[in-house]
Amino acid sequence: MYFRHISIVLGLVFLIITGCNNEGAKLGADEFKITGDEKTATEYVKAKGYKISLYDGHVQKYTLDKEKLLYGIAEMMPYRQTWGVQKVEPEKYFGMEISVYSFTVTNHPLEELYDTKTKVSILLCEGKVIGGTSFPDAAMDGAPYSLDGKTLEEVTGKSFHKWSEEWKKKYGT
Repeated sequence: MYFRHISIVLGLVFLIITGCNNEGAKLGADEFKITGDEKTATEYVKAKGYKISLYDGHVQKYTLDKEKLLYGIAEMMPYRQTWGVQKVEPEKYFGMEISVYSFTVTNHPLEELYDTKTKVSILLCEGKVIGGTSFPDAAMDGAPYSLDGKTLEEVTGKSFHKWSEEWKKKYGT
């Protein structure tokens, strides 16, 4: 009898905890109410025609400066790679805060190449989408693609070597 009461109480506690604990869970963007930059990023992803299967959340916030774009410093490589596939020039956002929101999506051009879902990251500044990146949702290395799945060479129209030389001259080493 005593064991039965404890089982019932523990079961109720478990149900309450699991039912109320959505914080930290990775949910689809349609499963909860979102506002502000999260809503802007989500609507942008949907407007691009991608189907959100997982909302990974707000993954990064940083102030963009020239130092983050220096060539030859390993810690700065992710910033260089991200800004290399944008249609906007990074210096336009120097001194400004950049927020990054991440999603796992389907219906993306990279699915055909890699036969897997795609991670997209949306860059926002002052509440507006300024760009983003994409990458296969798989264990692999490499630079990100543009938001629509284009390589650095396709975005810039330059070879990697030529782009690198111009980048070094513009932002330093």
